[in-house]
Amino acid sequence: MSGGGLHCSSASSRGMSSSSIQEKRILCVGLVCLDVVHVVKSYPVEDSDQRSVDQYASRGGNASNSATVLAILGQNSEYFGTLAQDSFELQAIEQDFRDKGIAYSNCIRIPNCICPNSAIIVNQENASRTIIHTNLNLPELTLSDFQTLNLKEYSWIHFEGRNLINVKEMIRYTKIHFPGLTVSVEVEKIGRNYEEFVPLADVVLMSKDIAKANGASRKEDVAAVFRGRLGVGAKLICAWGELGGMALDADGSISDCPAFPPPEGVIDTIGAGDTFNGAMIASLNLGKSLDKALITACKVAGAKVGVRGFQGLQEVFKHAD
Repeated sequence: MSGGGLHCSSASSRGMSSSSIQEKRILCVGLVCLDVVHVVKSYPVEDSDQRSVDQYASRGGNASNSATVLAILGQNSEYFGTLAQDSFELQAIEQDFRDKGIAYSNCIRIPNCICPNSAIIVNQENASRTIIHTNLNLPELTLSDFQTLNLKEYSWIHFEGRNLINVKEMIRYTKIHFPGLTVSVEVEKIGRNYEEFVPLADVVLMSKDIAKANGASRKEDVAAVFRGRLGVGAKLICAWGELGGMALDADGSISDCPAFPPPEGVIDTIGAGDTFNGAMIASLNLGKSLDKALITACKVAGAKVGVRGFQGLQEVFKHAD
């Protein structure tokens, strides 16, 4: 869940040009946190002591990362979530939003809370990442918070798969009052009933773990398992790691795409899924067909795991198809 290093700059408060202000934005709803990444030569043995070879902090969280990817790919993106108003991490998080050109001023600020954070161990031997996430007392967004937004300003709303009851209410509110607005939802983590999101959205972005937990042992099985669970006219996309991904279109057609591993090998898998989601949303928002969007997302996600953070993804996106 990493976006590269945090740093300061003199970017404008919302990082948008006068021309982009006129464009409708893509809204990413979910969590932002501070990631502290520890790079080690090999994964530590329990009750042992070893030095890291590198350490860095970055803004993380699934929705936050997808907003970053969208901005890098040239989309007018906004992050919406709760912020720990009095936390020492907030200044760095806000500065990084500004540096990346991501709007965030509509966020709900809550006093007397601790900023969510993740300690991430990256193993240089195989690029695996182990995440220890802490979220002690920052409340989740409510429907009332969501209703403070003017949804006419957006072309697309993407919901991170979390905060189950409240996000279901937000999606239903959007579909009832803004029926022309595209809604996507991430369905990633198993054992949390997030499958309840599947019938609600126009675009469902599903993880391999969820698909397997529901009986799809291969990506070729995903369409058969979930076809009857989607809403009318909805699309389903499932990323399958080193095997690429698949997509089920509203007309029942199925697309399959291989992975595009980086030529120099895997370096950083933190945020790879968020990158895939961001590239898919950007492609569909620009009017690409679902099969071309899938190819683009697989290529961009493949490029991402070959670099730390999200550097250089815009060039891959431009030439993906």
